[in-house]
Amino acid sequence: MVRLVAVPDIGGRIMAYDLGPYAYLFVDPSLAGKLFSAEQNQGDGTLAAWNNYGGDKTWPAPQGWDTDEQWHGPPDPVLDTGRYTLNELSGDGSYARVRMTSPPDQLTGVQIIRQVTIRAGTSRVELELSFRNVKNHPIRWSIWDVVQLRAERQQADGSLTHEPGCVMTVPLNPNSRFPDGFHVMFGDPDNPQWQVNADLGLFQAPYMWQIGKVGLDSDAGWIAFSNSAEGYGFAKAFTCEPGKEYPDNGSTVEVWTIGGGQVANLNYADSDIYLMEAEVLSPMRTIQPGETTTFRLEWGSCRCGGVIRDVSEAGVIVRPLNLRSQNGDYQHINGEFGVFDTADLLLRWLDDSNQAIDSLPLGSVDPMSSLILDRMVRVPSGAAAVELVTISHIDNHERQLAHRRIG
Repeated sequence: MVRLVAVPDIGGRIMAYDLGPYAYLFVDPSLAGKLFSAEQNQGDGTLAAWNNYGGDKTWPAPQGWDTDEQWHGPPDPVLDTGRYTLNELSGDGSYARVRMTSPPDQLTGVQIIRQVTIRAGTSRVELELSFRNVKNHPIRWSIWDVVQLRAERQQADGSLTHEPGCVMTVPLNPNSRFPDGFHVMFGDPDNPQWQVNADLGLFQAPYMWQIGKVGLDSDAGWIAFSNSAEGYGFAKAFTCEPGKEYPDNGSTVEVWTIGGGQVANLNYADSDIYLMEAEVLSPMRTIQPGETTTFRLEWGSCRCGGVIRDVSEAGVIVRPLNLRSQNGDYQHINGEFGVFDTADLLLRWLDDSNQAIDSLPLGSVDPMSSLILDRMVRVPSGAAAVELVTISHIDNHERQLAHRRIG
């Protein structure tokens, strides 16, 4: 169902994450298969010198070049492009796992451990990201994970251009510290990609091939990417810890896009690079000498036909669960979703106490098929709410996909 490729020799990156024929991760073809010395990876130390292989990687935050409490990269020949050690490569018919460890970095005091697990019957990826303190004094960092997602389309002549059907979505914090719900970190403050849908409570970034970066203090614990032109979606979920200190003025989520325009010494006007970054950050962590702290994330991918409006434990929501009254006890129920697991789908009716009073099996679902619900259903007496749940074919685990009150 999914294919994942990890490469220890280039910063412990995940360089491929594919659902069936669709490749989610950006890979710079000019760097594919190449290795460089530490001196070559450092270059002149500017962002323009960075060997950006693509894929997914883990960095320390905050980023900056002003003090030793900031990570001065990329480039960084140890944590970003250093040769990680392969500590574990294991699996059987039910799972596969890889664990990679960076060289110790004396500048930050950090040694990064990246553990990645995939399982049968699901598109989910479990990431366990750890920082070990290799100094003889406490250090303080956020664990920052950055995934670069392909956002190009091929034109009739075979050349590439940006795909405007690629959209990043993040829930806005209703009590955000930022007046617009987000703050511009780099690039044009009037970048037309940075949009707010107040009705949905969402930050939306349709890809217009403009360079820039924003940070959000979202507390919902997810960021999503959809490519409606090809019908695929991706979600990155994490645990947010309200009240904790986050870097970058309190950002839990960040979105970076490559495109036209100038940021510092970066200019991609003549490049053939089209990508969007989904970045998440842990709270700032104080790590004692010899100790380790861990940040856990989960990816999920699926077929879906539009912009992702919400992410649940079972999948993504493109059009929410909706009921419209018909004659008698019948209602028309509809919605559009994508699921992360091969599972049975169940429509369940709940009373005022959220207790199940009836259910209706709706067949099997899987990540390779978009789920469009459009049917008439009989509403049992006493029903106050309805929910969609998936029951995994692998372990019978039940997860809620959508929920709606009636009336």
